[in-house]
Amino acid sequence: MKSIKAIAAGSLFIIVVILFLQLAFIFIAVAYNALAKDYAFLNDITGYFRYLIGIPGFMAVMFAGGYITASIARKKVWLHCMLVSLLTTGGMMWSALANTNLTTTGIVVFILALVATIAGGWYWQQDNRINQA
Repeated sequence: MKSIKAIAAGSLFIIVVILFLQLAFIFIAVAYNALAKDYAFLNDITGYFRYLIGIPGFMAVMFAGGYITASIARKKVWLHCMLVSLLTTGGMMWSALANTNLTTTGIVVFILALVATIAGGWYWQQDNRINQA
């Protein structure tokens, strides 16, 4: 039962936070596009924000989800974190790829999300070992 609770809590955290980040992105994108009408150079740097802000933010959420999963599961942390990562990232990719193909960037983000979630669980394990000693 603890395993299901850990997977559900980690997945729910990731999904809810990602949805809030997407909402924030919409608000920021609308303001950015309004500014880009007056300042043309902003159109040239639009793509960089995805790599400088979007992907690290996504990885931070995945890391936190792995940490939450590990703190609830406490055993078989790597397995639980991997399942949470595969469920959440796979679900997001599946819904996003309904009418398109997977790109190299998509594959890299998928792998980074898997690593970030497992790293969050690993960090919890290391932090928990230090606190118990």
